Amino acid sequence: MTRGAVVVFHAHPDDEAIFTGGSITLLAQQGWRVVVVLATSGELGLAGPGGVELGAHRRQEAERSAALLGAHRVEFLGYSDSGLAGSPGDDTSFVRADVDEAADRLADVLDREAAVALVTYDGDGIYGHPDHVQAHRVAVAAADRRPVAHLYEATVDREYLHFVETHLVVEAGLPERTPGLGLAATHIGRPTVLIDTVCDVRPVLHVKRQAMASHASQIPETSSAMRLDHADFSAVYGFEWYLRHGPPGPLEGL
Repeated sequence: MTRGAVVVFHAHPDDEAIFTGGSITLLAQQGWRVVVVLATSGELGLAGPGGVELGAHRRQEAERSAALLGAHRVEFLGYSDSGLAGSPGDDTSFVRADVDEAADRLADVLDREAAVALVTYDGDGIYGHPDHVQAHRVAVAAADRRPVAHLYEATVDREYLHFVETHLVVEAGLPERTPGLGLAATHIGRPTVLIDTVCDVRPVLHVKRQAMASHASQIPETSSAMRLDHADFSAVYGFEWYLRHGPPGPLEGL
């Protein structure tokens, strides 16, 4: 018997594992029905041939990741990846989507699942990716159409990551320009004082790491993340942070 449904809304395959993977697993272990909704298939990802072929491959990666994390299912809203800021995109790209139309699609999922909680990104999309920012807009609009008891915005603790980056550079001996770090940039995440909820996901970190690794087109074994030893991986990915709108809910019970 499930305790209710939690919808986790992201822009691209792999975001669900990186930013909310541990939370998804812990929610599933506690009996919550977790549905991952992805706005796009990530056609403009960092690796592979691009376009439809890469998008189909990344959808398969998302299905594997969600299964590993314990999510009930994955649903795609059907928009195209917009790429990073400055990318031309196309008429079907998510960043060009009508917010009301996209919100209706997401609200339909909330209705069908009778969701009690919705998880998305903070207002800056954590680090400013246009599709992440658009996902935030769409989620807020969907929550207006179909109110949920708990709305969470995934973010990162900017000050904590500054400490972690210092450790990785100074103590672990990684070069300051290690690709894929840049954790302490001032435009990433939120300061500690603004964060409402911190989930310690270290007890299920092995699951989160497997889910991230399932996105091999974007996070290959040679990537900075996958080359971290257990202690350093735990430092970077062992906590997940949220801003909360509404009373304490499912994530506070993890």
